[in-house]
Amino acid sequence: MRFHLTILSLILLSSCNTNEKKVEKIALNDFSNIQIDFVTGDEMMILHRMSILKDSTRIRAIKEKPYYYYGSKTDSTWITEIGKSELQLINEFISYAESQKDSCSFLSTSIDRYKIKIEDKKQINIIGNCDWNGIDYDSLEKKIFGNKFSELKNKREFVADSIVESFKGIWDVSGWKNGALKNKEVILTRTNENEPKSDGQYRWNFDKIKMAELKNNLDIDEGSSLIKIRGSTYDIISIESNQIELKHLW
Repeated sequence: MRFHLTILSLILLSSCNTNEKKVEKIALNDFSNIQIDFVTGDEMMILHRMSILKDSTRIRAIKEKPYYYYGSKTDSTWITEIGKSELQLINEFISYAESQKDSCSFLSTSIDRYKIKIEDKKQINIIGNCDWNGIDYDSLEKKIFGNKFSELKNKREFVADSIVESFKGIWDVSGWKNGALKNKEVILTRTNENEPKSDGQYRWNFDKIKMAELKNNLDIDEGSSLIKIRGSTYDIISIESNQIELKHLW
């Protein structure tokens, strides 16, 4: 009897969670499709774009821009279904947008610009550093796509660990000699400490301490894999078990 009660409780709990997630039909019918363009930055302007669209049974949010990278890979577009709590947050965001003036104070060199289209009914344009009461574009994106951001974090961690692990060991360096860079291409060839080294040749040894430094100096979220080694920054071109190809940037 206790087993049957447990199963019934789990079914009821699952049903409650589903009902909590599902948008009611009246809210679905009243909803108007939205496209939000958010541009921010000073020297470099970055476009963020989110579309929130409905069909006959559901509302979905689509993150179109920018691309979030892990190394040279990206998921490009994220899509998630909107539930009751997310819809409430979206409605609050639109209400704040409608209450804002066309221009707010310019409080920094990084200026925010919003263009919000609500189907063919309305377009809201806002420029400046407005007070969004905690539900600006960034927070809206992070709350709606929270699971996607968690997945992205895990993918970046995996890529970073894989790259750093590949550097473990001792390498002969081709490209640097006698303290000078011969060209932009730098090749690391795996070796061991017993192998003789020619005059002026660099030999890099990445032990546990050095590998920890490598991970701290690794940038994998801009569409490439950049790594800082001994004060110089390199683009990682290729990694094989016994050879790593780098391009010196600065």
